Amino acid sequence: MDINNDRVEIRKQYGSIKRRKILLKSLIIGIFSGLMAVEFRLSLEYSESIRNLFLQYAVSDDSTFPWISSVLFGILIPAIIYLTGKIEPDSGGSGIPHLKGYLEGFNRFRGWRILLVKFVGGVVGIGSGLALGREGPTVQMGAAIGKIFGDYLTTNQTELKILISSGAGAGLAAAFNAPLAGVFFILEELHKSFNQTILVASFVSCIAADLICHLIIGDVPVFHVKILNYPGTDSLPIVLIFGVFISLLGMLFSKVLLISSFYVQNFSLAARMIFGLLVGVVLGGTGLIFPECLGMGTRLLSGILDNQYETGMVALYFIFRFILTVTSYSTGAPGGIFFPMLLLGVLSGSFFGHYFHFAFPEIFDQSVWVALGMAGFFASVVRAPITGTILILEMTSTYELLLPLMIVSIVAYSIPEYFSSKPIYDALLQRDLVRRSLKA
Repeated sequence: MDINNDRVEIRKQYGSIKRRKILLKSLIIGIFSGLMAVEFRLSLEYSESIRNLFLQYAVSDDSTFPWISSVLFGILIPAIIYLTGKIEPDSGGSGIPHLKGYLEGFNRFRGWRILLVKFVGGVVGIGSGLALGREGPTVQMGAAIGKIFGDYLTTNQTELKILISSGAGAGLAAAFNAPLAGVFFILEELHKSFNQTILVASFVSCIAADLICHLIIGDVPVFHVKILNYPGTDSLPIVLIFGVFISLLGMLFSKVLLISSFYVQNFSLAARMIFGLLVGVVLGGTGLIFPECLGMGTRLLSGILDNQYETGMVALYFIFRFILTVTSYSTGAPGGIFFPMLLLGVLSGSFFGHYFHFAFPEIFDQSVWVALGMAGFFASVVRAPITGTILILEMTSTYELLLPLMIVSIVAYSIPEYFSSKPIYDALLQRDLVRRSLKA
């Protein structure tokens, strides 16, 4: 009887939505979300190229003041924190917890402010070296586009939330060239349920956004993982062990990030600006020694995928990126942890693979661990194993890894669940709600 009542309520909720019209609306939102995602990606690449040129000049013989990078980053990052705090605080950080809060009825959503502050703050902040990613911001900006268009296209609040979700999924699809992952992210992470109207609307928007990305940037995988020898069923026990290993690292990352960000976000705006200044100075100094650790970390990722680093350097890079990501996110500047999580997964997998292949060099390619590390770290932290598996398959085009990816993802998902560790975006939302209640 309860099941029948639930079905009646669902029909009432979605029955007033005309599916043909919402598909057209989702298509429009998907196109504009894709254009936004491409522009944001290209702008970030340009800002990071400027930073790399600046750091190269700082360490050259022509430079009279190599620490100018610390001064510049120490100015720009507090400026972004001030801009975010004064104009639109909801645009700070990843943006995905804020989006979840809106869909659950806790937060307001000011589309234009979030779109503009997130775009400018992300480009300048990540361009200044903050070890954050573009995918979380792209998701929130895609949702903002859904809100902007939705306010004009519908008066139905349920339909509006579907359009906002469609924009968010389209943002993720365009950011990673992964339309199916965008769809499952909406179902598994944002709504945590399956509904045909949401499924079809998000499917249309994700396809449109991904098509825009392919037309402008090209048809290439995000990660170029070269695998010649894939693991067989006899290798599954070691895959299980790796799932345990990566889940523990993911739990550690979630715990440290939550503690650090909660502590710093309770500071006043002035105190957070001082913290941002210190972070900027550290980033400027780090950039003189390890410039590949700053920003998105794409140079570091390329080096790992090409197997350029020894085991000790891989471990050192993991520690550096772990600390820089936690401190960068704690500033509250616009920037996500989506890509940083994947990069930490790559580093974890590479580290594990180095030791494994020292003992068993001929079982399968070491680069297999890179793909498994991304899926496992994502599943452990975000607690969305289906999205993580599909995301890695679409990004790497390594479809022969489906079974090992599923095993690692479910193991990495299950262990934090057993220890009652909250999914990171749910925990960040809960933290924000607690912080606001304390200030009220």
